[in-house]
Amino acid sequence: MTKALHFALAFAAVCAGDSYQRSPCNAVHWTRVLEGKIIVEGRDAKPLDIESLFVREHDLPPNHRIIHAYDAEVTDHRPDRLTIYVDRENIFLNAFCM
Repeated sequence: MTKALHFALAFAAVCAGDSYQRSPCNAVHWTRVLEGKIIVEGRDAKPLDIESLFVREHDLPPNHRIIHAYDAEVTDHRPDRLTIYVDRENIFLNAFCM
């Protein structure tokens, strides 16, 4: 994902105001939980906790998708789905309901 696109998504979330705060997928909560964390696949990583550097994909809500920096952008929109953006090293960047 380009920096311009990342900025545009973040700007859109800020402009959405209260609707972003009351998101159906709880994006604000997950943004706080995942900030600075590395998302890993499988059950081999440590469980999700505040002190851990890693978060297992298994510990994320069932209705989620992860978009990597190198993935093509998708256009389907589901407001109840948590969409998580990560960089090339799977480090969390941002989360939105879409």
